[in-house]
Amino acid sequence: MEMAVADVNSDPTILNGTQMDLVMEDLGCSAFMGSIKVTAKSHTFQCYREGSSGNYRPSVVCHHAYRLPHSQRPPNPGDLLCSHGSGPVLPPIPLLCQDSTPDSTQMLALADVIDLYGWKEVIAVFEDTDYGRNGVAALGDFLATRMSTIYYKLPLSPHYNHSEISEALVVSKSLGPLVYVVHIRPDPLLRFFEIAQSLGMVSADYVWLATDWLTSSLDSLSGDEDSFNLVRGVVTLRPRVAPTPKREALLARWEEMQKKKGLSKHSGLTEYGIYDYDTVWLVAYAVDKLLKEQGEITFSSTERFHELENFKVFDGGEALRRLVLASNFTGLLRQVRFDDSPDIVGTEYEVLNVGDNGYVRVGFWSNVTGLSVQSPELVRGNGQSLGRVTWPGGVAQRPRGWVVATSERPLRVGFPNRISFSDFVSQHNDSTAQGYCIDLFLEVLKLVPYDVPHRFFSFGDGLKNPSYDQLVRLVADDVLDAAVGDIAIVTNIIKLVDFTLPFAATGLTIPWSSGSSSIVQRRLPRPPSETAQNNVSIQLLHSIQSKLRKQSAAGKLVMVVWLFLLLVITSSYTASLSSVLTVQQLSTSITRLDSLISSGLPIGYQVGSFAYSYMTNNLNIHPSRLISSGEPEEYEAALKRGPANGGIAAIVDETPYVELFLSKQKDYGMARQPFTKSGWEFAFQKNSPLVVDVSTAILKLAESGQLGKINNRWFCKSGCPGEQGKKPEPDELHLNSFLVLYSLTGIAAVIAFSVFLFRAFRQYIDYKRRQLQSDPSSLAA
Repeated sequence: MEMAVADVNSDPTILNGTQMDLVMEDLGCSAFMGSIKVTAKSHTFQCYREGSSGNYRPSVVCHHAYRLPHSQRPPNPGDLLCSHGSGPVLPPIPLLCQDSTPDSTQMLALADVIDLYGWKEVIAVFEDTDYGRNGVAALGDFLATRMSTIYYKLPLSPHYNHSEISEALVVSKSLGPLVYVVHIRPDPLLRFFEIAQSLGMVSADYVWLATDWLTSSLDSLSGDEDSFNLVRGVVTLRPRVAPTPKREALLARWEEMQKKKGLSKHSGLTEYGIYDYDTVWLVAYAVDKLLKEQGEITFSSTERFHELENFKVFDGGEALRRLVLASNFTGLLRQVRFDDSPDIVGTEYEVLNVGDNGYVRVGFWSNVTGLSVQSPELVRGNGQSLGRVTWPGGVAQRPRGWVVATSERPLRVGFPNRISFSDFVSQHNDSTAQGYCIDLFLEVLKLVPYDVPHRFFSFGDGLKNPSYDQLVRLVADDVLDAAVGDIAIVTNIIKLVDFTLPFAATGLTIPWSSGSSSIVQRRLPRPPSETAQNNVSIQLLHSIQSKLRKQSAAGKLVMVVWLFLLLVITSSYTASLSSVLTVQQLSTSITRLDSLISSGLPIGYQVGSFAYSYMTNNLNIHPSRLISSGEPEEYEAALKRGPANGGIAAIVDETPYVELFLSKQKDYGMARQPFTKSGWEFAFQKNSPLVVDVSTAILKLAESGQLGKINNRWFCKSGCPGEQGKKPEPDELHLNSFLVLYSLTGIAAVIAFSVFLFRAFRQYIDYKRRQLQSDPSSLAA
């Protein structure tokens, strides 16, 4: 700024010989003291500016002064100009003209970075001032539109110390998210990252994103390798600047000035320092135009401040503010002009990855093209991308950004302690979880691409099946991290948690008790006489019959057997035999859902199942008709008693339970199709990154066949559910249907043929004997 003032005063074409003076004020990081300075020196025109470590302070002073009582406010809207760094997100203040990009812009850029890598939860570390609070609030709003959130906020006092940072970071280590967004004031000592490094948090699995305070701090150090090593792997932003001859000349003058004043050689000139140079010229151009319009700068007394006799009011405040906002000139790094609001136009950033010895530019961001590897003016399309980033710990692969669980804080997994159908899930005597759902969950965790320490917690009193709604609500209330078991999605819990893909199909169905009555079979096979093969068989039968000796007992036996076979086959296609070969009919009139509702008979349901709420809420069945059943034995007893004897007409339950029941009870059947469609899923907290990984693992289990093997291991020891308990329905007549008749016919034919051979052999022997007796000569020979 001193160089800019010197350049302005040496330029004869501006200010018409009027000299500009730069007065430095140290406000001691106090907005109140800044307001006092404004009030005390309001008889002169000032542009307030602090050191590089307090870039947010001018706007905070404006905000504080504007909140003073109306009679005590500085009366000149043009008195203050925020001249450095990204400004906080503040309500419109007439006192403030901000010549830097507001924080909301770089927060939008960071939100795009977070969304690009798919992180859903972040931890925000910020300075507990308007600068920090409003910036983080803007970040939260932008993340919300991208289905992400700030999981936890770590505020630091403006004068934070080592212990405060350590305590905040130690607390954050056990929270879960490992993506940190740091928004504090520039600190050349990098105290925050020094402490984070000592806690082992700038390492693999962690993600650190920083606003432009970090580049301001590092650029002021002029390539200090130790400082770069301290923040290696951090991704940060820096306002995009294009190298120009004017900029290079200013940097050379900066180095020369440091040598003359004996300043540290590590003190570099940041982009915001160059912005300050343009700010001085901005003020000079505006004052020059004001002098040309009004001829001179005048002050007058005001009656608003009776306590201060010497308090003067700058008469050209409104005019000066108007001229500042109308400015449009080419500065060292950018075109200096304002948009409709009193904020400078300029919305492009470089996305930088801090390496061992400096920055690696991995892309650009602008409010038009978003993130891109190429510069915004070369980008075509809206594809979001960045170059290769090396994360903390030298990791090139995108960090997960969330610690699932640790040995100190394992994943809290709840499961229902079932009493009935305990093969699905239950608690063992030694308080361990067991069952089909537990085995499946453990197999799923083996396919998740990272270690998930976990601990099971039983839910239920062990006397009856627990409420699954209450179990899921424990997950929503952060008492549990997940719930596993035979959990079906229903409307009253679907918005509370996130569910994985279903690992088992289910739905409500009706088991029934089979009886002795019958109904006519729908499908009958065509008569054998209609086929060419059977016609040939009948012709052969008649040809054999015509050649049999009617006097032969064997022939008569074969004929009788064949005629009997023909009679049975022919009669099997008549109405009398068809009425015998039919499917069994239900012993109750409950065959479909509509008959169940209209029957008025008592209905059974399983304790803990969503069948109760479904029947009362969706089917409008009165609760007095519903009778709870616990163990499968209660199923059977209630069905056998029937409604007339204090039992039930039917049971409504989920398909897997019914199939398991039918596998052990032979005299029951099940409706062919369930009247609802659902599935069993695992439940996790909202926005849990585990949902996607567990769902992917379930798909892998299903594709590899392991899902079926786990099912068979639990439920197919003596036949799979659904295969047992089903009686064959004789929809068709097969060869086996007449196996006994064919066997008897074959045996009769074999016996008749054997008798025939035996008699033929006897006749041949007798014939030879008579022949020998009638011819003695042949006997002698």
